[in-house]
Formats: sequence, C-alpha cells, structure tokens
Amino acid sequence: MARYRLRLLLQEFDLPPGETILGRSPECHVTIDDPLVSREHAKIIVHGEEVVFRDLGSRNGSKVNGQQVHGEVTLNDGDRVRIGNQEVVFSRVVAARRPGRPTGSLRHCRKCQTPYVAEAPQCPNCGYSPGADETLSGVAPANNLDRDKWSLQLQVELLDKALSLGRVPDAERVLGRIALAVDERMTTGLPVERAQVDGAFGGAIRLASAHGEIQWVRWVLTTAQRLGHPPSRAVVEAIAALPLIVMEPATRQLGDAVAAFELKRPQLDADARAAVDVLVDVRTRLRLQSERTSPNAEGS
Repeated sequence: MARYRLRLLLQEFDLPPGETILGRSPECHVTIDDPLVSREHAKIIVHGEEVVFRDLGSRNGSKVNGQQVHGEVTLNDGDRVRIGNQEVVFSRVVAARRPGRPTGSLRHCRKCQTPYVAEAPQCPNCGYSPGADETLSGVAPANNLDRDKWSLQLQVELLDKALSLGRVPDAERVLGRIALAVDERMTTGLPVERAQVDGAFGGAIRLASAHGEIQWVRWVLTTAQRLGHPPSRAVVEAIAALPLIVMEPATRQLGDAVAAFELKRPQLDADARAAVDVLVDVRTRLRLQSERTSPNAEGS
C-alpha cells in the first residue's frame, strides 16, 4: 500500500490516513511559522488511494502547481503546493522507507523572511542565527522517560510563545495540556522537574494577571502543595502582585498551601523559605481585606 509525504526544504512529514492540518497554530499537525499562513490554513485528506488538498478559507489562499485552489484539489505525485511563502512538495512513496517526522515546525527568518526548518542552527539563505527565544528545544530523546520530560518542556515553551504573542486561547489550551501532563506524572509517581513546572506556573500567573483567570492561580497553589515545594520566588512575587480582588476566590487554596509549606519549612532551603514568607504575607493581606469588608466590621 502506498504511503504519502510532504517535503519542505530539508524536512519530510508523513501523511497518515485521515486529515492533516497545516497552519500557523501550534495545534496544527504541521506548524508553519509564517505571517502569510493562517492559523488553520489548509488540510490534506488521505482516503485510501486518493489524497485531496483543501484550503480552509485562508486569508492569502493556496496554490497547487501554480493554480489557485477553489474548494478541493486531488493531489498527484510531485505536485507542488504553495502556502504562504513556501512551497511544499507532495510525494507518493511505494517502497518502504524510513518514516519521516509526523509533525514539525518551521521558522521564518527575521532578517530575510526565508522559511526554513526549526532544527537548522541558522537561516540557509542569509546565515542569520536566531536567539534562544525563537526556537523550541532540540531533538526528542529516545528514552521514554526523557521523552516525556522533553514533551513537557516543549509545552512550556509553546505556552510562553503563545502568551508573548497575546494568543490567549492557544495559551489556555497549552496550559490545559501541561496541567494534565503534570497531574499524570504526579499520580503515577514519576518525577516532575521544578524548572519545568515553575515555567508553567509563571505562565499560569501571567494568564491570571492579564485576564483574571483565577482557576490557574488555584492550579498553581494546589499543584505546588502536591509537589511538596513552594513555587519559585519569581512566581510567588507575581502572585503577590495580583490584586486582592483577583486572589480572593483562591483564599482557601492559598491557606492550605501555606499551612503545608510551613510544616516543611525546616527542610526548605533559604529561597524556598523566602517564597513561603511571600505567600504568608499574601494570606495576611487577604485576611485583613476580608475583615474590613465583613458585615460585622461595618457595624462596629
């Protein structure tokens, strides 16, 4: 049975049976970081021996072999699909070959605007080397445990990217996946790296600060309590900076977390104890706020 692939520059993507979404969103099967590519730009549908390309109403359209796509187009071996600034080659693979990556990402060079694979250390056109904030982590490790940790790190970096671009729905979806992954690791007794979870905690508080999403403050506090260690000093200071009216619905989770951390205080290092002190101060301010606004206080 034939298999199908897309080739873009130095990278190949297997096309499994069913739908493969191409677009700029990190939720797509093939993510293309190109300003001319829509969030969900197009899909390729593999149904038996037939492969169909469909534009999803993208802003800048798509072309197959130079012809604008209207509706659906059947793809044949060697067809060239133009999406945004790049051209993707469709191929039919009959002989058994080493499988390509099922998903992947592209980077758009900030200097010359040439698209190229995210794994390349520099732009093949102009030689520009992106900074650390423009790329995700490198090649996935083979070990299953390390692969899970690598996947979590990728999710944390995607969260940071979505927040930096102001893509709140994307950030919430990614944070939801992170929360599930962290919960699964804790439930099964697998280790959770503090650096990774603190990155997720920081993103959650940024989301709460910008959009009042208090459920993520609750998640940070309850997850840190389950892990048995307070969040980093930077995260708790971000919590302390939240308005009290935002923090008020998380009063119970804050109290439970502080009580748990106080019991562990002798075993904590200096930075962790300082973080607990910040949380204690937030709890105190919430209590004072509650006393000032209670009916008994107004009648006294």
